[in-house]
Amino acid sequence: MASSRNRNILLMLALGLLIGVPAWAPVLISTRPVDPLELVQPFLITYDRHEHHVVAFLADHPDYSAVEAMVTLRRGQPPLIRVNISLRGGSQIDHFNDAELARDWAGFFTGRQTVVRPIHFEARTVHGLPRVRLRLTSYRGEDIDLYFEGAAPPSPELGGLINPGGSSQSASLPVMWANESSAPSDATVLTIDDVPFTLGGPAPGVPGGFYTRDFRIGVFRAGHLDLELLSAPSRLEAGEYWVYQDQLGNLHLYEILTVDGDALTIRKTTTSPALTEEVVTAARVGGRLELRSVRATGRRGYEVSAPPAPPAGLTLDLSTPGRFSVSFDEHADLVTGTPSRDEHAPAEVWTLEPVEPSWATSRQVTAAATRRRDAYLIDNELGQR
Repeated sequence: MASSRNRNILLMLALGLLIGVPAWAPVLISTRPVDPLELVQPFLITYDRHEHHVVAFLADHPDYSAVEAMVTLRRGQPPLIRVNISLRGGSQIDHFNDAELARDWAGFFTGRQTVVRPIHFEARTVHGLPRVRLRLTSYRGEDIDLYFEGAAPPSPELGGLINPGGSSQSASLPVMWANESSAPSDATVLTIDDVPFTLGGPAPGVPGGFYTRDFRIGVFRAGHLDLELLSAPSRLEAGEYWVYQDQLGNLHLYEILTVDGDALTIRKTTTSPALTEEVVTAARVGGRLELRSVRATGRRGYEVSAPPAPPAGLTLDLSTPGRFSVSFDEHADLVTGTPSRDEHAPAEVWTLEPVEPSWATSRQVTAAATRRRDAYLIDNELGQR
């Protein structure tokens, strides 16, 4: 009994911090809205801006095709690091240096193995050339040591939209943008348990690796999310909100920012470190709210400042009938294709079929939201039907 009561108190405190009201306010009392319209964003999207990114492609390892690190600097904290080991079969193993992020990552997203490891990373510039050191213990206990030295200063000529090849085709649709990149010099070396391996690009003309400054990655992911409704608005007005709790205990707040006729702008924030802030637009169509766009800003947790203005972030635009597009900041229409929506109570299913670029056509996104009493079940699948 005491444990349950303490959990409720913590939930109330967390929600009070989340929405900026006193913790003792009765915000967790489940209320049924006078207006029955509801909206849950069905796509599982992550978006990150990494200050550093380094990848080495292995030409002669029997099991691994690449080792890749993404590093986000944090004020007053150690950097947040994720290292992917790509396997020859196309799957990836995620290594995190943050246990809470790894827990949510494993709890939400499917088709990937997740482990927590201490990770050493350092980056510096010598005479304009990047020098990077990455060290960690792999998921199967190997000592991985990458020293990367750039052959030239990072340049936009080696940047731009990245083709992910065949990695994680059944688990993700990744949209990646490199701002400035450098290919490796002959001094670059990758050892696993002190054995050096030859580096070689995955396609003719591709270097054996890259170092990138300002690496942006947005991913539509396969996964599952249970959202229990804790509180709902009595009317669709600015300042009203829905509050949900997921299967891991995180809170999800959908706050109405503006109402302009039949158009609504909603800000979604969560207490999960795995999901970022989103700005959602919807239109009131008859007796329902219909999704028009989703913009993931890349900010984690609740920040009291207003969301950054568009087009900052990754934007999924569904506003044009028969067409969808995915954009990064000022880079528009990086992925385009055909959307469809199928609604059969209690489920609503969105399907995104990419057309351009050609590498994305095998990564169809299916996002379903199924209503079960006071809860929504969110299920996302990737790959061809």
